[in-house]
Amino acid sequence: MPKLLEISNPDGFPDLLRRMDDALGESAIRTAGAAAASVLLEEAKRRVPVGWIERHQGTKKFPIGFGRDSLLAAYLPEKSVPGSQATYVVTWASEAYYLRFVEYGTSKMAARPFFRPAVDATKMARDYAVIEAIDKKLAEAKLG
Repeated sequence: MPKLLEISNPDGFPDLLRRMDDALGESAIRTAGAAAASVLLEEAKRRVPVGWIERHQGTKKFPIGFGRDSLLAAYLPEKSVPGSQATYVVTWASEAYYLRFVEYGTSKMAARPFFRPAVDATKMARDYAVIEAIDKKLAEAKLG
């Protein structure tokens, strides 16, 4: 979304550049990425199948809603580029490994996809979350 920027005080240009850097720097990029990841995380939590009974595997107990509660979003610094790209992953904790069987199915169980439909359903909402986060940072810097 283009923004109209009008400069009426040429002496204030260095200050404007500083405010723009603050508004669109690392913090803004990470905030926008986190906002998009949160939208996807909430939709995936809404769609994940939840069993009716507590499950057991050996001595390990999986209470009702364990898979849903194991979904998480995390920042990946090794896949990010400081100042220009923030990479987040939305996935499930390793203890909820069985969610891959739910998502993709097995030779004995039909797939019950929840994650891919959540990705598809939130495309526009994730875009808007990024735009809102950037607009908020611009407003805080008195640029928008």
